[in-house]
Amino acid sequence: MKHISQKTVLAFTTALILLTALYGCNKTKTSGGSAAAAAAGNTAERQRTAATPPPARTEDPVKDWYNPESKVFEISKAGQLAGLAKIVNSGNSFKGKTIIITADIDLSGYHANSSFNEGRGWVPIGSKRSVFKGTFDGNGKVVRGLYINNPKLFYAGLLGRLDSAVVKNLSVTEANITAHSRAGAVAGGIGNSSVEHCYSSGTVKGNGFIGGVVGYSYRRSKVSDSYSESSLGGENYIGGVAGDLDGGSIVERCYSAGKVSGEAAVGGVAGGIQGRGSRVSNSYSTAKIESGSKGGGIAGLVIQGGNIKNCYSTSEVTGRTYIGGIAGQIADTLSNCVALNKSVKATVGVAGRLRGHSDGKMLLKNAAFIGMMNKDGNAEWLNKTDKGKIKAKDGLDITKEQIKADGTFGGLFTLENGWTTEDGKLPGFGSALTLPDHLR
Repeated sequence: MKHISQKTVLAFTTALILLTALYGCNKTKTSGGSAAAAAAGNTAERQRTAATPPPARTEDPVKDWYNPESKVFEISKAGQLAGLAKIVNSGNSFKGKTIIITADIDLSGYHANSSFNEGRGWVPIGSKRSVFKGTFDGNGKVVRGLYINNPKLFYAGLLGRLDSAVVKNLSVTEANITAHSRAGAVAGGIGNSSVEHCYSSGTVKGNGFIGGVVGYSYRRSKVSDSYSESSLGGENYIGGVAGDLDGGSIVERCYSAGKVSGEAAVGGVAGGIQGRGSRVSNSYSTAKIESGSKGGGIAGLVIQGGNIKNCYSTSEVTGRTYIGGIAGQIADTLSNCVALNKSVKATVGVAGRLRGHSDGKMLLKNAAFIGMMNKDGNAEWLNKTDKGKIKAKDGLDITKEQIKADGTFGGLFTLENGWTTEDGKLPGFGSALTLPDHLR
C-alpha cells in the first residue's frame, strides 16, 4: 500500500481549515456508518434479475376491492392497480386513505400490442385534473414492466400527479416511458408531497421535466432516501432523480447512476433547482451527463434561491457551454461539495470543475479532483481556490492521496448527514463505495 505522507494530508487539511475560518463554519466530526439512508441502498448491493421474463397477461381494471367506508386497502395484482387508476382518475383523490402493495406486481401486460388503452400502455394513477392525495405504500415490493408510450401525456409514471400525498418503500423497475412532460418512473409530478425510500430503473423520455424518480417537484415537496439507475432523455430539465425542483422542494440522501441527456438544464440529481428554499443536499451521482448547455454532475440550472450542499459527483459531464462538475449554471449558493469527475468538457463555451457559469453568489468550501480532464485532454484549470480566489469556480485542489486518506473529505460528509464513510472509499448510503478507476 502506498505511503501517504503527513505533509500531503496536512496540506489539504490546512486548506480546509482556512476556508472554514473564512466563513465561520465548524468542522463536523467524522463518522464510520449510516443507518438513516440504508434503505435506499447502494448500486453494488442491489440484486438484479438475470433475464427479463416475457410480458404478463393483460388484466382488466378491477375495482371490487374498493369499499368507500374503508381507510386502508391492500393490492396485490395488476388489475387491482389498474382499477385504482380508474377510480382516482374519475375524481376520487383517496385523501386520508392508504394503499398497501402486498406482492410484487408485473405490469408488462399493458404493452404496445395490448388492446388496453389503445396500445399506449399504462394509465397513471392520478392525472392533470384528478390528483392522488392518499398514501401509497409499496411495502418493499417491486412493480416491474411499466410501459407508457403517449407523446401527448402530461404527468406520466406509475403515479401521475400527486398533491399532499405520500409514496414510500417502492421499486419501479424496467420502466419504459415516453411522454410529453412531467414524467418519472415513480411519479410524474408531486406538489406538497413526499417520495421516500423509492428506487427506479429503465428508460424515461419526453420534452421536459423528466426524472428518474419524479419528473416535476413543486410547492415544498420532498424526495429522500431514493435512487435511480435509469436512462433519461429530453429537451430541458432532465435529472437523474428529479427533473426540476421548484417552490421550496428538496432532494436529500439520494443518488443516480445510468445516463442523463438533454438540450438544457441537465443534471445528475436534478435538472433544475429554482425557487427560494429549493435544494439538493447530501446526494451524489455517478451518471454520465450529456447536455447542450447548463449541464452539471449534480444539477444543470440553479436559480432564484436554489442551492446545492454536501454533494459530490464522479460523472463524466459533456456539453456545448455552461458545463460544470457539480452545476452547469448557478445563481446562488454552492457549498461543501466535491467534484470528483473524470472529465468536464464544454466543446464551444465555458466549463469549470465546480460550475460552468455563476452569477456571482457564494461558492463555499468546495474542492475538485486535481486530475480532472478538460476538453483539451489535460488537467489545467485556471480559476482555482488559491491566492485569495475564495469564489473560484474550479475549487480547491484535492489529490488521489488526499481522497484515499479521508473518506469524509475533511468532515464534510458525516453520519449526522446520513453518510456511511470509510477511508480509502467514497461516501455512500448504507455502505461506502469503491473508488472508480480514475481515482485509484
